[in-house]
Amino acid sequence: MREALLQVPPDRKGVEMSHRVEFRFSENPWAPTAVIEEVNARTGSGLVLTGLADQVGGSSSAAFVEWADGRESAITRTRTPLAVMRQTAGVLNDLRRQGLPVPAHQLVLELSDGYVAVVQERLPGRHVDSLNSTTAAAFVAMNERFAGVLRDHPQVPRPRAFPDVTLGYGAFEHTVGHLGERGRRLLGRLLEVDGGRPFRMQGDDLVHTDYTPGNVLFDDAGNVSGVVDWNAGAVRGDRHYALLGLHWGSIGRRTVGAEEVKQVEEKLAQLSPATRRSYEAHWMVDQVHESILKGFQPERIEADLARAEKTLG
Repeated sequence: MREALLQVPPDRKGVEMSHRVEFRFSENPWAPTAVIEEVNARTGSGLVLTGLADQVGGSSSAAFVEWADGRESAITRTRTPLAVMRQTAGVLNDLRRQGLPVPAHQLVLELSDGYVAVVQERLPGRHVDSLNSTTAAAFVAMNERFAGVLRDHPQVPRPRAFPDVTLGYGAFEHTVGHLGERGRRLLGRLLEVDGGRPFRMQGDDLVHTDYTPGNVLFDDAGNVSGVVDWNAGAVRGDRHYALLGLHWGSIGRRTVGAEEVKQVEEKLAQLSPATRRSYEAHWMVDQVHESILKGFQPERIEADLARAEKTLG
């Protein structure tokens, strides 16, 4: 991967910016300079790289860009198919017009390497290292604002589920199903948890399938100013499902304490025991699916697989 120094807009030449601009330590290493170069060449957008997001881990780190007219945006890339991201862009743009703090998507483009580049509104605020009582309450309250907002968007799909009758991207059979006996056992156990019936989540809430502090921005008062990184695509269902990322995900567990978890538990307590069990099982198996789909290191896949096996029993 090539290295490049940060490009500075002409009116900022006096600003010292000496750091390099590759996401070398991300689970999805990439060079924003190369992506921006291709986007500009194909669209004439004239984007200029201005910086990196303060959170560079994970699988979809963001870089900041400036348009010729001075607008500030963020650029990411994803393996999610172009059609899904275009649909997501349409939905989020509609919800942004309704006042929800989600980023307007300005450009969605398939790149020559098969990834999809997403240029989106740069929302105000910052990430926090850990949730306190104020930000945890805001985090939960923000998720509540997604209740029922997709009633007018029946085309938005529900979260992936096994057995998935569609082939191609998103089918568990092509990821977990290729793990041999362990994979087949895990998928079989998942079906047992749902009583042998195919899982189909109900509801018309907007669900962020990676709703963790790393994808939420806060203002100085601890209020949520933005929910970002919709690179897995917007889905429709039960908003409570999103809270499992904070409760079970590795990033969530590192950024929330025991007292703050209680605020999440108050919401999850609204689920029946059977529904919660089903959600947790699907969330765990989906983490294995994502790790394989995104080409994570074998040790990461093994860790996710072992945790799913332990959770499903």
